[in-house]
Amino acid sequence: MIKLFYVTDIHGSNVCYRKFLNALPIYGIDVAILNGDLLGKVLVPLVEKGSGWESTLVGNHVEIGTQEELAEIKKTVENLGYYWIHQTRDEYEAMKADPKSIDKLFHHLAFQRIQEWLDLADERLTGKNHQLYICPGNDDYWEIDDMISCMKFARPCDNLVIDIDGHEMVSCSRSNPTPWDTPREESEEALEKHLDELCAQITDYEKAIFNFHVPPHGYSLDLCPKLDDNLVMAAEEKIHAGSIGAKHVIEKYQPLLGLHGHIHESRGAQKIGRTLIINPGSEYSEGILKGVIVMLDKKKVKDYVFTSG
Repeated sequence: MIKLFYVTDIHGSNVCYRKFLNALPIYGIDVAILNGDLLGKVLVPLVEKGSGWESTLVGNHVEIGTQEELAEIKKTVENLGYYWIHQTRDEYEAMKADPKSIDKLFHHLAFQRIQEWLDLADERLTGKNHQLYICPGNDDYWEIDDMISCMKFARPCDNLVIDIDGHEMVSCSRSNPTPWDTPREESEEALEKHLDELCAQITDYEKAIFNFHVPPHGYSLDLCPKLDDNLVMAAEEKIHAGSIGAKHVIEKYQPLLGLHGHIHESRGAQKIGRTLIINPGSEYSEGILKGVIVMLDKKKVKDYVFTSG
């Protein structure tokens, strides 16, 4: 039996990433999987003002007067999954006037944090028996794939078939279309074709693991609030936002286990025929690491336990 730890959608949160690495020895994990989205979404300028700084954080204006307060704000920003930058007032105004410079700066800071994370993983895994696999998600720029492939001990798994103690695992970072036009979206038709080609490489579906960032459409793992034309969430009404292509492929091949994320609100597990599908959910913005530990026997899922902390 192997003990597998699955986490997804930490979106740049330093505290969640460190909790993920810390959990491996605590839980006695054999195999850990971190399945996108890895990158954050927000840039927070810390703008010089007299002898201090000012900023806007989570919609609130913040005045920063001391180095201690500055350090605390930086830590808060990083744990939220955001990126901070020191700027003079002139630098800030120039950046606001040039959207391309904002995009370039965001990319730089996002890649810098990913590299810090990868270096920390290699440091923590040195001399240890934990296996770590990393797959991006639809929000992640394609450039980070090369960064992941250069790690010493952790391994990339996107678009690959990986053997995990006799279980073939196939992974995919892509998603069906979303309202946010993220980097790894494609049409349902293209996504289903891609997934089917990947899964056709499996030799034993009875023991296979499908590690798809996007969950299958129409099940309990893909329910999220409905958005209006202004992308405002409905208070009550929910819709299914998973992939029809993923649904078709899972129903067709019936793997042992499906591991999914993408829809943060839909933590849960459900059966599709013989396949157990799981979404551990995400509360990265609260600094809470959600995950699931799966105990895998040769031909069955012996047990699973959701984690939160």
